[in-house]
Amino acid sequence: MTYTFQQLNDACTNCTSFFIRKGKDEDGELTYQLVDGCGEHYEDPFYELIDVQDYVTNNQDCFDYLYRFNK
Repeated sequence: MTYTFQQLNDACTNCTSFFIRKGKDEDGELTYQLVDGCGEHYEDPFYELIDVQDYVTNNQDCFDYLYRFNK
């Protein structure tokens, strides 16, 4: 199952100290950036939402939070 940006962001904000911010790179391409509670960017941005999903669901709490949408 694939999740929406909002579902993934909600999982991050409810289960971790991170949130996801949409942005654009220097070429104008859409990016997704994990941001910590202090506003610092965490690692490199993602260019595909499915890559964000793969990363976020590695956290068991986020996985469990999102699993409820599979029903």
